[in-house]
Amino acid sequence: MTGFLRLELARSFRDPRYLVLAIAAPVGFYLLFAGIFTGRGTSEGQLPAQVEIMVAMATFGAMWGALSATAPRLARDRESGWLRALKVTPLTAGRVLAARIIAGVAVALPAIVAVAVTAVLAHHVRLDAWQWAACLGLLWVGTLPFVALGIAIGSLTSSTTAYALTTALYFALAALGGLWVPPAQFSPALRHIAATLPSYNLADLGWRVAGGSAPSLRSGLILAGWTVGLTALAAGIRRPRPRPRRRGENFPGPPAGEVVSLSQLSKCYGPVRALDGIELGICPGTTVALLGPNGAGKSTAIELLLGLLDADHGSAFLFGSFPGQAIAAGRVGAMLQDTKLMSGVRVGALLRVIRGVYPHPADLLTLIQVAGIDGLLRRRTDQLSVGESQRVRFALAASGDPQLIVLDEPTVAMDVRAREAFWGILRAYAASGKTILFSTHYLEEADTYAGRIILLRSGRVVADGSPDQVKADAGITRTVRFRSVAGSPDRFRQLAAVTAVQADGDRITLLTADADATVWALYNFRDSITDLAITKGGLQEAFLALTSPADST
Repeated sequence: MTGFLRLELARSFRDPRYLVLAIAAPVGFYLLFAGIFTGRGTSEGQLPAQVEIMVAMATFGAMWGALSATAPRLARDRESGWLRALKVTPLTAGRVLAARIIAGVAVALPAIVAVAVTAVLAHHVRLDAWQWAACLGLLWVGTLPFVALGIAIGSLTSSTTAYALTTALYFALAALGGLWVPPAQFSPALRHIAATLPSYNLADLGWRVAGGSAPSLRSGLILAGWTVGLTALAAGIRRPRPRPRRRGENFPGPPAGEVVSLSQLSKCYGPVRALDGIELGICPGTTVALLGPNGAGKSTAIELLLGLLDADHGSAFLFGSFPGQAIAAGRVGAMLQDTKLMSGVRVGALLRVIRGVYPHPADLLTLIQVAGIDGLLRRRTDQLSVGESQRVRFALAASGDPQLIVLDEPTVAMDVRAREAFWGILRAYAASGKTILFSTHYLEEADTYAGRIILLRSGRVVADGSPDQVKADAGITRTVRFRSVAGSPDRFRQLAAVTAVQADGDRITLLTADADATVWALYNFRDSITDLAITKGGLQEAFLALTSPADST
């Protein structure tokens, strides 16, 4: 947890908005207000103006530190999929949350100290040692309600909304809490409102101690109430809701020796059945491609076998145990689709932290070399290209030296050169005897690198075997390709021996069981086609044949 805490602190202190709103703004406002009101007393126990303003501006800065380290960052991590990526590491959600809470409290301290130091240097504010210790300590610990508020906001809203809402609440709580205008100058109604707010009650603790009095029990209880209430709200938002096991539901245990075992696995999203009772087993040391058209259930199957989703029916085991147990033991690594890296941190620091949470991590130098990220270690994660980011994500997935690595669309959005470099990395990884399960829309990748292909259609397995076996099962022997200069591609569906038709603009591909018969049938269209060619059928043609609707031929 300490490593993850360092990452949270590092990206907070690098954020220019934190430096402006938590440090520069409170110090600047202190100098402005204290210069105007120096020498005047106040109604808050007749504190000197510079002391009252010091406490108010320290509270002001501490609020932003606590809110900015939680709300927008949590929302961004949730949106980017980083929190989901952490679920497939041994780093538990509780430890991640604890690090975020500690970071939220920790980044409030520099704001408090900066204002206090400015008050001493600019206006020679003097307090007894116990007053300094109690005042600064109470202001620091008292930021917990704002940390809880930030976590609740970050759990509920988008990153854009979280930042806007955090900023609005920051200034509203400061104004209504008497941090800019002494509460004694408020109307009775506003004073009642202020007395209920955490901003006023936090400042009140500091004002009383600075005036030589004991902290108010009422203010402490109000702050505690805000903390408990907001923590309960955040906990209710984040608590997972496990699927209750149905009466009589009983599934056989996994076969011995299998890395992945899926039994009668089904998942529905409303009326849509994403998976329909699939049975699947994967043995050690194999490279398996999970293929299928959009909506076939590939990502759902991967999320179920990793324990990120609850199945409506059936069971999933990894290495003979439940997915969470295998992940906690460091036996599984994963690259999930549509997830990004933790923002605002250096690649090397992130890699060391994630590697450190595994019980038996991979050798660091070997990992860096295999992943090809030696030149990226000092770069920020938000300064990487797509290909570089994918290599770093692979390094994180492999950092625990897992026996199984799961890759969901790992080369999406990569250019050709980046894809070739990435598969070069995976070839080296597979050569060490690891098990690799990947999904992809690039069929040539599956044909080239997978020893076994599992093809899904409408949530069911329609083909399972080596690339050559899948092609044979599809009955694909030849394809006929040409350009069509007129007419609809549908007119070719009824030609002799044609099993499927694919159109890409004016380029037409016919899957055929008898190329000669199909070419003779095309003679009638000789005036509207050109560039005719006959080729041996490949995985793409098998894919089309096996996943085409029944009425497409």
